[in-house]
Amino acid sequence: MIIEQATKDDHQMLKDLWKEVFDEEEAFLERFFSTRIRYEHIFVAREKDRIVSALHALPSTYLQKGTEHDCSFIVGAATYASWRRKGLMGSLLQAVREAYSHPITLFPAVRPFYEANGYFTTSSLLQHPLGAMKKTSAQLEPIVFSELDRIHRKANEQDGALLRDEEGWKFLTDGYEAVAVQDGYAFLSEGKAVEAFTLTKEAATQLLCLLSERQVTAVQTLPTDPLSGLLEREKAVPIPMGMSTDQSMRGVYIAEQY
Repeated sequence: MIIEQATKDDHQMLKDLWKEVFDEEEAFLERFFSTRIRYEHIFVAREKDRIVSALHALPSTYLQKGTEHDCSFIVGAATYASWRRKGLMGSLLQAVREAYSHPITLFPAVRPFYEANGYFTTSSLLQHPLGAMKKTSAQLEPIVFSELDRIHRKANEQDGALLRDEEGWKFLTDGYEAVAVQDGYAFLSEGKAVEAFTLTKEAATQLLCLLSERQVTAVQTLPTDPLSGLLEREKAVPIPMGMSTDQSMRGVYIAEQY
C-alpha cells in the first residue's frame, strides 16, 4: 500500500471513488472536479496502481482577530467499502498533517473517528426552536455573494471563521435555500435554518419573521448573534460544528462547505 499525493492521471479514479462512496449527482461531480481539483493537495492510498482511499485537502483561509491565516479544509474523505477498517484513512489524515505547517480543518461525517485521529470541535451553534411570529413588512434582499461574505465575516469577528470564496458561496446557495434581509441571511434545509447570521436587532427581527412564514421550526446561530437575544435561549441546544488539529483555532466557526 502506497500513501502519496495524486497526479492528473488519477482524475477518473478519484471521481469514480467519490461517486461510489457518496452516491453524488453527476452535475455536482462535474462542478467540483472542474473548480476545486488540486492534485497536489489530494492524498491517496494506492494498491497496485488503483486508488482505494483518498481525501482532498483544499487550500483555505480563516479569519481570526482581524487577520487571515492559511489552513487546509478536508472534503471527500472516502474509502471503498472492501478497504475500510484497515487504517487507510488514518494514514491519509496523518500524511496531511505532516505535509503542512498550518492548521487542518474539516466538517465531520463521523465525529468520533476524527477525534480519535487528533481533531477537536472548535465551536458550536445554538439551535433555537422557532414558533409562529407576528407578520411584519420584512423585505427580502437579493442574494449577493459579497454581501453574504460581509455579514459572515462581521458576525464572526469575535472568534473567527473559516472563510468562503465566491465559488464556496455558490456551492452553498445552490445546495440550500437562501434567504436574505439587510444585514442578515439564513440557509434553509428540511425546515431548519442551519446557518443564520444577523448584524442588528432589526435584521434579526425581519429574518425571523420571514423564516416563520416559511414554517421554519429551528434556527441555528451564534450565541452572540442578535437572533439569540430574540429567541428562547433556555430551550436552545448546542450543535457542534467543524473540527481542527490546531488548538489555536479553538472558537473559530467552521461549517460544511466546498
